[in-house]
Amino acid sequence: MATVTLDNLTKIYPGGVKAVDSMSLEIEDGEFVVFVGPSGCGKSTALRMVAGLEDISGGTLMIGDRNMTDVHPRERDIAMVFQNYALYPHMTVRKNIAYPLKIAKIDKAEAAKRVERVADVLQLGDYLDRKPGALSGGQRQRVAMGRAIVREPAVFLMDEPLSNLDAKLRVYMRSEIARIQQEIGATTIYVTHDQVEAMTMGDRVVVLKDGILQQADKPSVLYNHPANLFVAGFIGSPAMNLFEASLKIGDESLHLGVGEQTLDISLSYLDEHPGLRNFDGQNLVCGIRPDDVYDLASRPEHDGRLRGEVVLVEALGSEIVAHLDIGVARVESGDPDLEGLTEDENDLGTGFLGRFNPRSEVKVGQVVEAAIDVTAMHFFDPATGNSVQG
Repeated sequence: MATVTLDNLTKIYPGGVKAVDSMSLEIEDGEFVVFVGPSGCGKSTALRMVAGLEDISGGTLMIGDRNMTDVHPRERDIAMVFQNYALYPHMTVRKNIAYPLKIAKIDKAEAAKRVERVADVLQLGDYLDRKPGALSGGQRQRVAMGRAIVREPAVFLMDEPLSNLDAKLRVYMRSEIARIQQEIGATTIYVTHDQVEAMTMGDRVVVLKDGILQQADKPSVLYNHPANLFVAGFIGSPAMNLFEASLKIGDESLHLGVGEQTLDISLSYLDEHPGLRNFDGQNLVCGIRPDDVYDLASRPEHDGRLRGEVVLVEALGSEIVAHLDIGVARVESGDPDLEGLTEDENDLGTGFLGRFNPRSEVKVGQVVEAAIDVTAMHFFDPATGNSVQG
């Protein structure tokens, strides 16, 4: 296997459209990295540049210690798995998996050993003599993966390989791909628009927007320490609650003015976020995940309180997701998938959300008090959108 280094990788299409803008990233040997972002963010274009399917307009691509910027795709020692399986329907599973070895003129005995070994890893041993038409979608996708794995390339590239599967099968195949990647120890770049897929599979997740790398880190870091408003709003389901508030640093606590309400936060918060001192007496954007907003009866120990009228209740069995109108508009994160909503749609679909106890009797139209875990608050500069830290 090998490292993959993207050094200011850039793709500019005719007409000046910049699909990928100076992307720099170091992918370690054996690492599973996921590119995620909304449609048109540049994630598939970046992958295709690594594969050699798109010319590189600027920057450098290294695989191992070799500069691959202008090298033909066949000589890059990569294998790619696409969302459509592209299997040969007239060939058995065995012949489909072995086909790249036949093209490479690998000895038949060695090829047979590799196919058996790959089939064992992919749990396809019982299906080797079947044709693709007799397989399920998940089995066909594993055959497509087997055809890539059997080549023993330096790097695996996967472009939304699960997008054609139904929801239940996608969940199963997520764990299967993660298991297979760990077993073979392959350096892997995986593209998806599904942030749940990204967060559950990747050693690191790379968030892209408008061709620009926003943040690249472990899933837990993206979730708990988003670098900016876009990452905060994109990562997490339901999305983080984002709203504007005024900040006043008092003698004993921080006072956040949220519409006509006030949230008090311990002064010790300034130790972790000293940059908040620069916003004393000013407005800033606050964020709190729905996971940290509770019905008051279940978490009375939390000092933070916000009142709101219940505008929608989603009873999910294990929990209730309550949508509240707390008297302030939601701040948009810049996710294009949420742009263009009417005011009513914005209130219902992306308002202030809390995860309530499933036994809560909250009803639409009620004015309720929600308990807020103020220690989990996030703060962002409204001018730049960047997280307020030091």
